[in-house]
Order: sequence, then C-alpha cells, then structure tokens
Amino acid sequence: MLISIRQRLTAWYAAVLLLGLALFAIAMWFALYSRLVESVDARLALRIQGLHTALGAEAEIRDRTQLQQELAEFIREVPDGSLVQLRDSAGTLLPAFPGQPIPPQPAAHGPVTEWIGDRPFRISASRLTTAGAVFDAQVAIPLDETLAILQDFRRLLFWMIPAVLVVSCLGGYWLSSRALRPVDQITSVARSIEVQNLSQRIAVPQTGDELQRMAQTWNDVLERLDVAVKRIRQFTSDASHELRTPLALIRATAELALRRERDAEGYRTSLRQIEHEAGHMTTLTESLLTLARADAGGLGMTMHSTDLNQLIDSVVQQNAALAIEKGVTLRAVTTEEPANARADASGIRRILLILVDNAIKHTPADGSVTVSASIENAGVTLAVEDSGEGIPPAALPHIFERFYRADPVRESGNGFGLGLSIAQAIAQAHGSAITVSSKPGVGARFSLPLRS
Repeated sequence: MLISIRQRLTAWYAAVLLLGLALFAIAMWFALYSRLVESVDARLALRIQGLHTALGAEAEIRDRTQLQQELAEFIREVPDGSLVQLRDSAGTLLPAFPGQPIPPQPAAHGPVTEWIGDRPFRISASRLTTAGAVFDAQVAIPLDETLAILQDFRRLLFWMIPAVLVVSCLGGYWLSSRALRPVDQITSVARSIEVQNLSQRIAVPQTGDELQRMAQTWNDVLERLDVAVKRIRQFTSDASHELRTPLALIRATAELALRRERDAEGYRTSLRQIEHEAGHMTTLTESLLTLARADAGGLGMTMHSTDLNQLIDSVVQQNAALAIEKGVTLRAVTTEEPANARADASGIRRILLILVDNAIKHTPADGSVTVSASIENAGVTLAVEDSGEGIPPAALPHIFERFYRADPVRESGNGFGLGLSIAQAIAQAHGSAITVSSKPGVGARFSLPLRS
C-alpha cells in the first residue's frame, strides 16, 4: 500500500506532536505537583510557627494535662484537619484527643509525605521548649485537596491531548496539502511536456524556497533536454543530407551506366565514380559511429604512459609529403626530456592528424605549421600552430560543432564538418579539452593539455 507524502508528513507531525504533548503534560503535572506541595509545606511552616507561639506563651504551665488542653485548643483553631502531636524527651506521646490518628515519626525534621491509614499526609517535625521541658512537635496536613486537584488536571489532560492531537493532525494535513499543491502543479506541467514541446517551461514561483529551486531545476533539465534533442535532430538532418548526396551520385552514375551499352573504359569510369562516393560514405559513416560511441561514453580509450614526442615525430613524418605538395613548412618541436602523459596513443595520434590536416589545408604556400609539446603544470601540452588564414571570430564558438562549416573554417574529414568534433570528443575522453586561439590573417593555435 502506497502512502502519499501528505499522509507521511501528517503521521510524522502527529508522532512528534504527541511526543511533545506527552512531555509537556508530564512536565506540567510535576510542576503543578511541586507548586501544590510547596504550598502545603508553607502551611506546615505556619502551623509549626503557630504552635511555637501558642505553647511558648504558657511558660508557667507545669501540668501535663494542662499542656494537652492547650494543644487541643490549638488544634481546634486549625480549620484544615491538621494533625498535631507532641512527644517529650522520653518519647512519650501527648495526644490532644483520644483516638486521634498518630502520624509516624519522620526520620528528618524536613517535610515528608506519609500515609496514615488510607490518606496521604504531609508531615513536618520541629523541636520546641515549653513549661521548662523539651518536646518534639509534629504537624501533618492531609493531601486530599492536592490529590483532587492533580486528578482533575490529569483528567483534563486525558481529554485535551487527544482533542488537540486530532485538530492538529487535520490542520497539518490541510497545511501539507496546501504546501504540496505547487508540487502537483509542477508535476502536472512536467507530465504534459513531451519531445514535441520541450520548449515549454514550468512557471517558477518567486518564493525563495525549495519549490522555486525545484522549478528552476526542472527548467534547467528541460533546457538541456531541449538543446540535446535539437542537436540530435540537427545531427540527423545533417547526416541524412550528407548521405543523400553520395547516394544520389551513386544511383545516378549506375543508372547512366545501365541506360545504354558502353565500352569497358566507360564502365570503369562509372565504377571509379561509384567507388569514390562509396569511400566518402564509408568515411562519413565511421565518423558518425565514432561520435555516437563518444556520446555513449564508449570510445574505449586505454590510458597508459605515452611519450608524446614520438607521436609528434610520427605524425609530422606521415604528413610531410602533403606539406611539401602544398608548399608548407611542417616541423616538430619536442622536449629534450621525455614528454610522458597518461593517454591513449591511437586517440592522441588521431587528434594530431586531424589538427595537422586542417592546418596544412588552411595555410597558404610558403606558410608554416608547427607541432609542439611542452611540459608545464605537472603535465604536457600539445599544440598545433599555423601561419594560415586564421579563423573568423564569429566562427570560433562553433568550430567544434558537428557538421558546422563556414568560409573559412578549420575542418577535416573530407569536408563533412566532423573532424574537429571527433578530435574534441577524444580529448574529452582523456578528461581534457582542445582550446583554440586565432586572429584572421595571422594564423591559429590549437592546444590540448594532458596530465602526466
């Protein structure tokens, strides 16, 4: 059985309130009991003082009978049923009335509570001197009134606590329903948002509390989802467009070749065109698969200590012929000591190939491209710098976006606009990122920091 948040909140509220009320009732009961007993003790002190005054004034009395008569007269003047008795130094009791209840002799002179018969009494003892003799006086006041007040108070608590608890629970349930109503509204709006209307947003209450933060968080999530879905849609659209062109050329070439009889060379020409476009499609498909694996976190990078100087020399040698053909000077600048970093050698090699290919393509004849490594900040920074045409400021924020192409823009991958996207994805799999700085007409510098 599922319990709603309202019910759980109400249950917790009821439990805490019940505990609080129970502690309050116990504290109040003991406080009232203490105050009532203190009041009785004050009356006992007054009785003791009155007894001292009454008996002490009769200093000429020597007869035991007369002393008992004076004691009985004092007791008659006490209206609350107090018990008073005297014991001489030998411990002999001087009862004021025949058959009067005799309170037990307390162990201490301070007030104590004792039961006499079936009634509780508060008893206090004191020593006094009268008629030339020393007596131990005891005064006892019944606690019937005190217990009656406590019983009435206990009965009041017994009825009031459940009533207060019920009213408070109903109020708590209403308050929780009112407090959670915005959550229901946010949930309702969130349920109505689908892929087709991700641009819809939840109204943010300006309350400065958890509800405002939750609504803002929901909107942030929706914003990220909206951007991701738009990227997927754009990616799918661009990929479809890029694939449509070679497919159309392959189909057109094949149809033209089959429309009439041709000689062997004509068929070879058609097949070479088909092979060329199929190669473009293969390259595009592999790039798309690489990006898809990167999105899924499945590039499978194997990190180990790698000497980046060796990678730089290898990439420069591999692109030397292309640089000579373009009339560009390609050189490597390595460190004297090994430039070791934790990296996937094949992944870093692919990044360097993409960046060097872009740099050579966008550097005019007599220009230069430099591939370098430098040790700094407990790591190694790879850099590809050229003296080419540079990148327009408007294009800089977009050059790593998929299928983005501008004129001019740095891209490889046979013009698909995926090379730099793949390079950045590999860099991110290394826990890093490629940064670029450029000035139009001066050149560009791509940097990749790696941890040692």
